[in-house]
Amino acid sequence: MFWCICFLWFQVQVFAQEMVFSAQANAQKVGTKDQFQITYTLSNAPGASNFQAPSFSGFSIVGGPYQSNNSSLSIVNGQTRQTSSVTLTYVLIPTKAGTLTIPPAKVEVNGRTMSSNPVTVQVINGSVAGSRNMPRNEPEDDPFAAIRQYQQQMRQQMQQLQRSRQQQAQQHTADMESLSEDNLARNIFIKVEVDKTNPYLGEQITASYKLYTRLPMSVNLTQLPSLNGFWSQDFQIPNPPKAREEIVDGKRYQVFLLKKSALFPQQAGVLELDAAKAEGIVRVLQQVKGRHPFADDPFASFFMDDPFFNDDAFSGYNYKDVKTKLSSQPVKITVKPLPVQGQPQSFTGGVGSFQVKAAIDKTNLSTDEAATLSFTVSGSGNLKLIGSPQVNFPAELGIYEPAVTDTITGRNPAITGQKIFTYTISPQSPGEYTIPSIPFSYYDVESGQYKTLQSDPIKIQVTKGKNYSDAISANQTLPGDIHDIIASPLSQSNNRFWVNSFSYWIWYLLGAAALTGLLIWNRRKEHYAENQVLFRNKKANKVAWKRLSAARKLLAQQQHKAFYEEVSKAVWLYLSDKLNIPLSSLNKENISIELSALLVPASQINRVQQLILECEMALYSPAGGQQQRQQTLDEAAAIITALESVLKNKNNVLQHVAEI
Repeated sequence: MFWCICFLWFQVQVFAQEMVFSAQANAQKVGTKDQFQITYTLSNAPGASNFQAPSFSGFSIVGGPYQSNNSSLSIVNGQTRQTSSVTLTYVLIPTKAGTLTIPPAKVEVNGRTMSSNPVTVQVINGSVAGSRNMPRNEPEDDPFAAIRQYQQQMRQQMQQLQRSRQQQAQQHTADMESLSEDNLARNIFIKVEVDKTNPYLGEQITASYKLYTRLPMSVNLTQLPSLNGFWSQDFQIPNPPKAREEIVDGKRYQVFLLKKSALFPQQAGVLELDAAKAEGIVRVLQQVKGRHPFADDPFASFFMDDPFFNDDAFSGYNYKDVKTKLSSQPVKITVKPLPVQGQPQSFTGGVGSFQVKAAIDKTNLSTDEAATLSFTVSGSGNLKLIGSPQVNFPAELGIYEPAVTDTITGRNPAITGQKIFTYTISPQSPGEYTIPSIPFSYYDVESGQYKTLQSDPIKIQVTKGKNYSDAISANQTLPGDIHDIIASPLSQSNNRFWVNSFSYWIWYLLGAAALTGLLIWNRRKEHYAENQVLFRNKKANKVAWKRLSAARKLLAQQQHKAFYEEVSKAVWLYLSDKLNIPLSSLNKENISIELSALLVPASQINRVQQLILECEMALYSPAGGQQQRQQTLDEAAAIITALESVLKNKNNVLQHVAEI
């Protein structure tokens, strides 16, 4: 009956584990004068009863049985899991020497009989020094000293177990409470990380916007940073973002990369990265009191002295969805200006590490043809912020304003790519010309110095084209002055008769008129010879229509590039002559300024800019159809006619030319 009551403790409702019934001695070799212990342990066996001790043949029982109960409780993913065991300990002393075997003990569990393992002990005469596991502080004639020592050890172990379980329960409660709505700001937030906060002007900064969370959530970005004062280039990130783990202040977070950008500051001073903002739903925990897991157990009072079972760990937790708004903290970037000392004249804003190369598509051409020169800057750095290089082209080559393209080829981790400046060369005079080396300077942050690169010089040979006509140069000789007319001698009578005749006066007036016209014509030619500006201004319209006529012939021949070259030449040469600006210095900006100064309507100036842009795009993009080219030709003719109508007021034009 005693054992039946003892094993009723196992009726506690637990999540049963595998049942184990085992026996173990604390010594394998003892003497006939030595005491030793044998312990029977029954684990995870609710409903156990009717323990049957073995016959201890060859041994005498000097103590026991001593009973102790152990249990452990864990909560994983909201599920309660308990492991329990009961131990019975006997203190024995051998009565004879030899190899003795203690047979198995038995117990009934839910109507089934379980047996422990047998235990074999080797017994010798006398005493085995140091074989006892329990030190004896009492005299050897005290048979209960070992029992008291054992009981003290068991109490200490139970106290340590209780403290450990209590600490675990307290830590678990603290962890659960930290995931509540009150601690939302510490459990989910957006953080901005930059690899440098004190860069040089134009130096790359890498900024990463990350979402840190310890809670289930569903949030979306509502505002990306505006990045004022920076040129930015975004990195490609996984979509949807993939989480990775980071430890922050001892806590484990799931981290999502929202945005990663390469930033290039465009001005010195203190710049600020704006906040990134997000909104959404976050699932938090809220505590609710729950049932005690042993509330229905009549023997639960056996555990009420354990503070572990009175802890709030037995309270339940529910989920609650709350709305949240997140915002990162602004980050200040202090941008240093580039050094002024040692800055080359060929520096156009490049910061990083670059290489340069110049190439031309043809080195032999006529005055009717055009060539394309490409100057390529490649490497890593602020490619889009690099300005056009300074090129000293020969004036006779008729260089147009460059077309600029840039391409990003890499983003790991520095932004790499290339920027191409494409010049169209339209030579106006035959001859052999040399395009000098093109200098390019940039600031190397790693070395802290400016570096200058040079392209190779390029020689080209220009021959006369079919449409080439010699212009009147400043040194060209015009016809000399008209000499006096020497009259032949006439007789007095004939001369008087001739003077008095009507035909005389007619011829006299005609001769005077012819002489006056010849003098005016001669003076005008001399004036044009001395002033090439006026000469080109006068011939500009005629030359433009000649170019448009050549373009019309190419229209029917389906020669796309040659057609747009002729239209482009017609417009650029016309404007160069009319505005008295060398073709090498002419660009879209000063065209607008000069035409505005000549009172050309803004609508016509916009048409000129659109036509120039269309020709540039057509030269470096796939060809359009014939209808599109016909429209371009008609538009060019209309623009030149309209400009000529406005600029025909010679007084305004000459006055403007004189001011230039």
